[in-house]
Amino acid sequence: MKCFCKRGEKMFRAYVIILILSVGLIFQRCATLEHFDGSSKEERKTFKMTKGEMWDEIEKLKAQNVDLQVQVNILRKEEQRIRDENENKMARMRDENVVLNEQINQLREENQRINDENQVLGKKLAGLQPKYDTVSSESYELEKDVRELKIKVLSGDGNLTSAKEMAKKLRNMGYKIRLIHYAPRSSFSYNTVYYTPKFQSEATRLGSSLGANTILKPLTWPSVFDIIVVTGKSP
Repeated sequence: MKCFCKRGEKMFRAYVIILILSVGLIFQRCATLEHFDGSSKEERKTFKMTKGEMWDEIEKLKAQNVDLQVQVNILRKEEQRIRDENENKMARMRDENVVLNEQINQLREENQRINDENQVLGKKLAGLQPKYDTVSSESYELEKDVRELKIKVLSGDGNLTSAKEMAKKLRNMGYKIRLIHYAPRSSFSYNTVYYTPKFQSEATRLGSSLGANTILKPLTWPSVFDIIVVTGKSP
């Protein structure tokens, strides 16, 4: 845009120079005409026509000069508009840069805070690691015992559906059910958990998970199962 303005100004100066030279040439010819009074009529007529053409050319140059000046003014206004627009953009970019720097500083502070908290947590975890290892070992042994238990579920209310639902519930608790069947009788009032002496603690834990309507009894007959769960009629 600045190039256009400079080019327009150069053209404007060129037209002004041409205009000055043209006016000077006219005055020179007028002086020459005064010194040549003895010229023929034909020559004077030709000179007058040439003089008229010169005035026409000057008028054209003046009109072109006006048009050129208008274009230069337009280019200057456009240049000013672009300059103002660029200044506004730069101002917005500076403001955005300030905001961005503030956000970066906040993120750095937050990152430092998180690092400090992680160090504190790391020290706490280091102190809890031995206890965690002990609990994990106990949990693993418990899960292992649960997986190795041989459990049978029997329907004690005469409806095999209750035994299937009980088996599903026990599976969701992590137990492996080996068999689902009917109990020898269908008059059980409560859920009953039979257990061998070796697995009394596991039976107690299982019975507590089943709720208050569950009773525990030791197995008094030989069985290949470690725990037998019989469903009862009571809800």
